[in-house]
Amino acid sequence: MRYLVLCAAALLASACTSTGGARRAQPVAGLAPATAAPADYKRPCDGAPATPELAFDCDRRSILGMTGEFRVKFAFDETLALKPGYKPKPAQRSGGDEVVFVVEDRGDFIALQHILVAGSGKERMVIKHWRQDWQYQPEEVLVFRGHEHFELTPVSAEQARGAWSQSVYEVDDAPRYAGVGRWDHANGVDAWTSDFTWRPLPRREFTKRNDYQVLGAINRHTLTPGGWMHEQDNQKLVLGADGKATALVREVGINSYERTTAIDFSAGRDYWRKTEAFWRDVRGAWADAAQQRRAYDLKHMLGERPRFEALFALADKAAAGETVARADIDAVLNQALAKDATSTAQAQAVH
Repeated sequence: MRYLVLCAAALLASACTSTGGARRAQPVAGLAPATAAPADYKRPCDGAPATPELAFDCDRRSILGMTGEFRVKFAFDETLALKPGYKPKPAQRSGGDEVVFVVEDRGDFIALQHILVAGSGKERMVIKHWRQDWQYQPEEVLVFRGHEHFELTPVSAEQARGAWSQSVYEVDDAPRYAGVGRWDHANGVDAWTSDFTWRPLPRREFTKRNDYQVLGAINRHTLTPGGWMHEQDNQKLVLGADGKATALVREVGINSYERTTAIDFSAGRDYWRKTEAFWRDVRGAWADAAQQRRAYDLKHMLGERPRFEALFALADKAAAGETVARADIDAVLNQALAKDATSTAQAQAVH
């Protein structure tokens, strides 16, 4: 039952619901927040910062501006077929309610945790959702290379100067993707745009499709008077045996976060209070594994059950007041990470 509940919530949170029987992708329309922008909005900083020090402070305020309580809409439209004979799939729409808060702030590093709350009363479901880590002038990032392979990759001094990396993690804090980009505060807009990054198939299509292996994307996070928006310029890529990538179709993704005071997120905050220490250890375990291994293949399934289910089961123990040792967490990760992460032609694919 626990597994079914987690899957249902994960599908909802990951924009997995399709619109159904449309013969072609719906036009990109009606994706902005439904309500008018509030008039009393105050930007994180006034005007474009004049010095690197002011820019750093403005960037930080913008990242922290993504915290709060939100109604979230997920919209994905395949807009341009790039492979001969390919027929775009129907548009996908879904949504949920999320609270986003800071779990770590070291000045040049900020970690934001998303918690999904669905239903009400006895049917209330609380699911630890995705996490985004922001690192100023990163020295390296953990990038996805295709075929379940991740590796720590250096960031050049030129690329890192004045830039922030955004690293995104799954519900169990496993890595998903990472990109490097800069915040732009010109023209009254605060927005961060990434470089072109690779990521595994999104959960909304992971169990439905096998005709592509990598989602390549440019990501933009923009603060709005009513919240913020995550825009994705996606390409669905087919990887050949030699690691060469060929685009199947282009997709536009728009995830809008509209602030709300109408949702009771107390259950989500209570869950985090009970499990915060456990998930801190999990984050540390994943970070240690990356530093020690430098590269690894990541398994989705551990035997007959998904990897995230094993860690969520440990989280349930922590929430119940039981002691969960770091060794218990490491045991799950040791099953999930290939012991010998040898480089293959696929893993070394350049993108």
